[in-house]
Amino acid sequence: MPPAPPEPSPAASALPAGLHVTEPGPPSDTDAWSLGQRIAFRFVGVYLFLHVFPFPVRILPGTSGLSAAYLQAWQTIVPWVGRHVLHLDADITVFTNGSGDTTYNYVQLLCFLVLAAGVTAVWSVLARHRTHHPVAHALLRIYLRYSLAFTMVSYGLMKVFWMQFSAPGPEKLLQPFGESSPMGLLWTFMGYSRGYNLFTGGLEVVGGLLLLFRRTTALGALVVAAVMTNVVALNLAYDVPVKVYSSHLLLMAVFLLLPELRRLANVLVLNRPTQPVVFRTPFPHRWTERGSRAAKVVFAGWILYSDLSKATSRLEGHGPDAPRHPLYGVYEVESFTRDGQARPLLAGDATVWRYVLLDSRERLALRFMDDTGKRFRLEDLPEQRLKLSATSYPGEKDPEAFTLTWSRPDAEHLVVEGVFRDASIQARLKKVDASKFRMVSRGVHWVQEYPFNR
Repeated sequence: MPPAPPEPSPAASALPAGLHVTEPGPPSDTDAWSLGQRIAFRFVGVYLFLHVFPFPVRILPGTSGLSAAYLQAWQTIVPWVGRHVLHLDADITVFTNGSGDTTYNYVQLLCFLVLAAGVTAVWSVLARHRTHHPVAHALLRIYLRYSLAFTMVSYGLMKVFWMQFSAPGPEKLLQPFGESSPMGLLWTFMGYSRGYNLFTGGLEVVGGLLLLFRRTTALGALVVAAVMTNVVALNLAYDVPVKVYSSHLLLMAVFLLLPELRRLANVLVLNRPTQPVVFRTPFPHRWTERGSRAAKVVFAGWILYSDLSKATSRLEGHGPDAPRHPLYGVYEVESFTRDGQARPLLAGDATVWRYVLLDSRERLALRFMDDTGKRFRLEDLPEQRLKLSATSYPGEKDPEAFTLTWSRPDAEHLVVEGVFRDASIQARLKKVDASKFRMVSRGVHWVQEYPFNR
């Protein structure tokens, strides 16, 4: 019969507080921390708090104004630092958008590092006689757990519902392979398979859910660390501008794993026995502990509700089964007229259209006979008209814009007319059956006598 696990020591039973105590193992919250450990905890703790804040303000009802004010404050501070402290060549005018690797983000991180160093210095002077920070450590772990859980469940649901990476649409199916950006290649690779999205998104959801409970925090942090290591590697290898943010999510998961490293090493590497964890809350009184549990249930429930409602609301308009534009599809140009003159469809002619591609996200793309392309935002106007404006970036002057009138002579054809690049044009288009493209039609084959690699 295996020996029974040892009883907690009297010292551990008498602890007034401490979220996570392990005997034997890494130094517990009741052991004296070394000077290096104390300084490292203060600095990393303050830095991570600054990075995560204003969570949970931005997700709680009625707090959007506070969150906006906080972001506005940083949008004032960061450009000032860039101009007067760092003396950057250009003013910072690009703020939060689809990229998390902007100059604004890097300068803000520098501000966080400086603030964290200053707070650490002051804290170290004020707490020079303290040998450990059990309550601060426990509260920081709780804060990071819930923040990381919210983020992982949110991103995971977007993959599970096949929205972060959508299936290749008309524009991608006709885009020359070598013309794709590294990020576009990754998005096409991920978006092709609904099953792989379900797999990767499911792992993110599971890891996030496990972080909501103390007993499964270590397992959740392991899952999230594994998932985010792959995400960070993809972001670095495919030039996805979420390198800073994803790296910090990985850092948070590693921070949550630190108290478990010795126990994990004993079990997984050194083949040594280890001791169970004594779980405690950072609250010394029973009523505060019960209150914290009730608050945890409510807050964890709100996190799940917030993530799920956000995902389902987006699913209606942007999911794989969302209504498409009535003209959605791939159209090949059969004839093209410019200023009343019929133009031959000759390869290399940059003024003649080859394809018109109406995508699922209110977007239209043109491909020309020289194999170049141009993407436009699409807006429906009355009387079968389409307003098209070129995709542009902040600060770009006079983005290209024009209007097309369309008609359908029959079910397979579309005729568009308008003024494009200072010339009157008319194009007769024939719809192409996109389901016959190899990428869409190939599917999965369980038996393959030879590799089908094209």
